[in-house]
Amino acid sequence: MDIFELISLKGTSRILLALHRNGQLTYSELVKIIGYSTTTSRALKRLMKLELINRKVLDKDYRPVIYYLTEDGKELVKIIQQLLNFQRKIIEAKKDKTSKQ
Repeated sequence: MDIFELISLKGTSRILLALHRNGQLTYSELVKIIGYSTTTSRALKRLMKLELINRKVLDKDYRPVIYYLTEDGKELVKIIQQLLNFQRKIIEAKKDKTSKQ
């Protein structure tokens, strides 16, 4: 799987960006952000398999699990942010061009 395929998969970029903004989140917090538990679950498994995120059990009895970015995940977020900034520039340039016509 190449990088473009990975970040285009449903929920993947949103999870990475949410973890970047918040530092760490529980599964239920991520579901609220993504909106679908199945999508969130699949994306989390995929991201853990690629070692872009990790999970940690906070309390063995209660079992709250938090997810957080690995160093590779943090690097990927930087790339995603650059792509989003580039996309914004293109959209703004098109708006400016259209409004001048």
